Amino acid sequence: MAAVPVGAKRLSPFHHKQASVGAQFIVDAYGWARVEQYADPPSETYAIEQGVGFVDLSHLAKLALNGPGLKQLTTGRYVLVSSDLKGVVLGRGRGLYDGTRCAIFSPEEGMLFCDEVLKEKIVRELAEGRTGHFTVVDVSSVFAGCCYLGPNSRALLRRLTELNVNPEEFPNLSVTHTPIRHVPAILLRNDLGQTLAYQLYFERAYAEYIWDAVFDSGKSLGVAPVGRLAVKAFGLG
Repeated sequence: MAAVPVGAKRLSPFHHKQASVGAQFIVDAYGWARVEQYADPPSETYAIEQGVGFVDLSHLAKLALNGPGLKQLTTGRYVLVSSDLKGVVLGRGRGLYDGTRCAIFSPEEGMLFCDEVLKEKIVRELAEGRTGHFTVVDVSSVFAGCCYLGPNSRALLRRLTELNVNPEEFPNLSVTHTPIRHVPAILLRNDLGQTLAYQLYFERAYAEYIWDAVFDSGKSLGVAPVGRLAVKAFGLG
């Protein structure tokens, strides 16, 4: 079994897979053992620029939003991507919500993803702005998360799901529920500048299965695990 970094209190469900391929970990302020790098950042950056980089996002907080007050709650805090309330909602850059992503699946169901440092503030403000029957449930411990970024990311997804991920059908800032190798998942496209990027969230129990599926399917596409140092330049991590 892979050693746990000194001081770590929270491990990603990908941790043992990461350690098995030479991950170097740091422990963040919230006790998460996070990958700083694998081989070396330049080679990981090359994978992102030329193939597919696989980034662990399991440390992010995940908040399930449910109830008829969802539309009123997000109005003024976020910009709706689509008028029918299906899509990704982005923060307006008002400080508190910078860096968050809110996936809206229906007028009464959504999920918000944010850095751990923002979670308590966001929960408190959501509670203060609540209208009608509305619930905010922290489901961070239930879900794993990862991001595939790079020019071959779409080709990789085509090998993992039957969903039509062509840009006309699944443009930037789209979100949906879809099976990934038969695992129920949330797929969110959120490009980083000109870099194609998809975020994937699913139950933690399937993390090692998803890891194996990604790297088995992506061998010919140049898929490689990448750490925080490599992704900072792309606005992630």
